[in-house]
Amino acid sequence: MTAEPGEHFSRSALTERQRDVFEFLREMIVSHGYGPTVREIGQHFKINSPNGVMSHLKALEKKGLISRKPGMSRAIQLTDPPQPQAALIHIGDITMGQALKLDTNATTRLEFSSLFASKSHCCVRVVGHGLLDDHIIEGDYLSVRRQSDCRDGELILGIADDAGVTVKRYYRETRRIRLESLNRRSPSLFATKVKIIGLVVGVIRQF
Repeated sequence: MTAEPGEHFSRSALTERQRDVFEFLREMIVSHGYGPTVREIGQHFKINSPNGVMSHLKALEKKGLISRKPGMSRAIQLTDPPQPQAALIHIGDITMGQALKLDTNATTRLEFSSLFASKSHCCVRVVGHGLLDDHIIEGDYLSVRRQSDCRDGELILGIADDAGVTVKRYYRETRRIRLESLNRRSPSLFATKVKIIGLVVGVIRQF
């Protein structure tokens, strides 16, 4: 039996063992995307009896912290799953060749969740050096908002004339479509049709 809608239990209302089990469930779900099985919980906490594990799960379910789907081995879900952090503290601006002034006590956070939060977003990994002129290098990930149309000047991930995938700025002309690199010194690409996969909304790079 789960908690009634709006009923709230704090973690302080849990026993020490219930809190340990809940934190284990939470860590597994956040890191792996799915919960552990009853057997895995028992092995982790050295609980020999499945009924012993189930008593903890039923207590957490009754207190509204988890839900379970009957008949599934990995049926445990958090009722209030944590949202991934996508904000960083902004400590200053950098201008190459000039002294850098940092605010070590800064508290303002810049939010980047728009690159990740929507279910319509996906990403592609860049392989090779075809986008090097646009300062996008091999190993970068492009955050893409999936849609089939765009406005002039938007950066798209698309297929031009069935010739292959490209990342360009889209401009519709009278009888053709002009695709321009981010680097305006690169030559334009012209196509009669372009299948738009989505809009490129960000570049993600890890070192």
